[in-house]
Amino acid sequence: METSLTRYRDSFRKNALDLLWRQWSALGISGYGATDDDRVIDPETLVLFSTTVARHDPRLFDEILDWLQINGAWINLQRLSRLQETYRLAEPTVLAAMADYLSQHPEQRKWKSLTRNVEPLSDPRPFFPDLPIFGPEDETFLRWGWRRNRPQTRGMSQFPPPDRPTCFLFKLRALFGCQARADIMGWLLIHGAGHSAAIARELDYFRGSVQAVLNDLSRSGHVHSMRVGREKYFGIKRDEWRFLITWPAPNEFPRWENWIGRFVPLRKTSDLIERPDLEKLSAEVQAIELRKALDSAALARTVPPQLTDSPRTDLKGEDYLAANVSFLKSLTL
Repeated sequence: METSLTRYRDSFRKNALDLLWRQWSALGISGYGATDDDRVIDPETLVLFSTTVARHDPRLFDEILDWLQINGAWINLQRLSRLQETYRLAEPTVLAAMADYLSQHPEQRKWKSLTRNVEPLSDPRPFFPDLPIFGPEDETFLRWGWRRNRPQTRGMSQFPPPDRPTCFLFKLRALFGCQARADIMGWLLIHGAGHSAAIARELDYFRGSVQAVLNDLSRSGHVHSMRVGREKYFGIKRDEWRFLITWPAPNEFPRWENWIGRFVPLRKTSDLIERPDLEKLSAEVQAIELRKALDSAALARTVPPQLTDSPRTDLKGEDYLAANVSFLKSLTL
């Protein structure tokens, strides 16, 4: 049977949605089984990626809105905006509609800032591609060009459980505040040591801001610095901080994961795989388009070093599609 992205569409959606359900459930949304993943979740990247894929699961999307209504103050909007500006991971009008909707709740008014400089769609279109609209349309989403029923939020979401390694950044944000300091501490605790350029690159903060935080932390006596060549390295004695490990086993800090490295190629592929003209393209043309998508993702420093698999560039046509369908699946695990 001919390999084509058209036949892979349903499987791609399912794998991507399963990944989103696992991560959001680990953070406290209702309605999905627990995960034993020990990789720390990147909340801002997760929000951005969810604006596209979660539209294929209305229940998931509304559970995300429910979670953000309760926990939106723990999302670093300055970092989220920087990530969006750099990687264009979110659909801008969907992100604006979500922000507009959330800002109507007194605790989440700061989300309104994400609606600036975003132009609504000129021709309103269905928000959930596979679902007809029942009942009154939501005025907030319609204002941004999206037709959907009013969100069904149940208020059942919880704060990210501090006894899960996946929620480690939220534990630190609760201790140090929802700012760069908490994320930098998390990076140091997981990696042990590093310099400002590497930390800024991994966290997508400005290097100057990271350097200033590291200098402040070093004054505490718990973060130490030393110069190696032209770089100033900062390290932390992790044994002093093992009281933060409140999950059963293993008795270690979480694993670091470059989630932007997974979500960007998945987003690029999603844009391609949802194209209405995809079925009209031959396998050879689909392979060319997929190569363009993965190449543009690679420009964004996005292949996670933890993966043993990587995009195949030495193949063409059906062989290229078959090999990279396997690669894309590995990104959702």
